[in-house]
Amino acid sequence: GLFAAMPLPDVDGALKEIEYAFDTLKADGVGLMTSYGGKWPGDPLFAPVWEELNRRKAVAYFHPNTPECCGSLVPGAQPSMLEWPYDTGRTVVSLLLSGALVKYPDIKWIFSHAGGPVPALAGRIVNMTRGRKDLPQIAPQGVMHELTRLHYDTANAAFPPTMAALLKFAPVSQVLFGSDHPYVSEIDNMTDLKGCKLSPAQMTAILHGNAERLLPQ
Repeated sequence: GLFAAMPLPDVDGALKEIEYAFDTLKADGVGLMTSYGGKWPGDPLFAPVWEELNRRKAVAYFHPNTPECCGSLVPGAQPSMLEWPYDTGRTVVSLLLSGALVKYPDIKWIFSHAGGPVPALAGRIVNMTRGRKDLPQIAPQGVMHELTRLHYDTANAAFPPTMAALLKFAPVSQVLFGSDHPYVSEIDNMTDLKGCKLSPAQMTAILHGNAERLLPQ
């Protein structure tokens, strides 16, 4: 299987790539970065891409990168340590506040690394959006509903506190195994996940059951 890489922020190029990837390559979904040139996915620039992916009921997988704003704020801390997870959080909030999660309900969104800060900050996001006049438009069933129907993977996040937060926040049906290979070995990934002491049913769902439902082909 494969996710086709998108040449964003070139929207026209991405639309052509979507057509080729799905119609010719029979791709399983598309691979995206969390930000492009200082713009996050909720920016109107990207709307045509989401419209087409929604029409195709596609899977859209996001991996973080280093945003222009925040590459090396803490001396000695590589961007992958802090800024990548934070950029995942920015992406989720960007899609939420722009209304994209509601406008494009047939996209199956996947976010790496347990969603970065999203599980821990979900309550704060709910509280900080209560007064928005457009709340009925961007989250008609509630902000938590929109956040918990997204999919989150376990890449470099299979640690007991992280998994406890993720599974307290989102149903196990929304959690997918992610490896971060080769940066984290397959053996370490399985060791870490087993160390979270999940039930057999949870392990089955995370390791393959949820992916089989999401990517039946």
